[in-house]
Amino acid sequence: MTMSGRETYSGTIRRMKAMNVLRSAGFALAAVAAVIGMSAPAFADPDTDFDNQIGHFGIYGPHDYNPYLAKIVCHRLGVGVDPDAAAAAHFLSNNLPRGTTQVQTYQFLGSAIAQYCPDLQGKLQNIPAR
Repeated sequence: MTMSGRETYSGTIRRMKAMNVLRSAGFALAAVAAVIGMSAPAFADPDTDFDNQIGHFGIYGPHDYNPYLAKIVCHRLGVGVDPDAAAAAHFLSNNLPRGTTQVQTYQFLGSAIAQYCPDLQGKLQNIPAR
């Protein structure tokens, strides 16, 4: 082989090695991307957030009950069963634990609307006296 033949042969090997390195790096990058893509994103649980918030107001109860009650209140306000916040608060006062104050009832209602039906925030604007 001539000198130029060896250079060509040597250049081909270098290019093949470079391509193998790039392939290996590509596979490694793809593997890392797959692991990141498959890992579940950390989302907060809205029901737990709601329970924590109303706990700050001194309202406690079973984990599933209070979020369920909050969703019912949103539904009742949304479809017009309770036409305003006062009617919703009356419904809540009958379903929250005995000893819950009126202030706590409205705190529950405000938290429920903020968490589960923010589109109904306007229902809290004009609270009629009862």
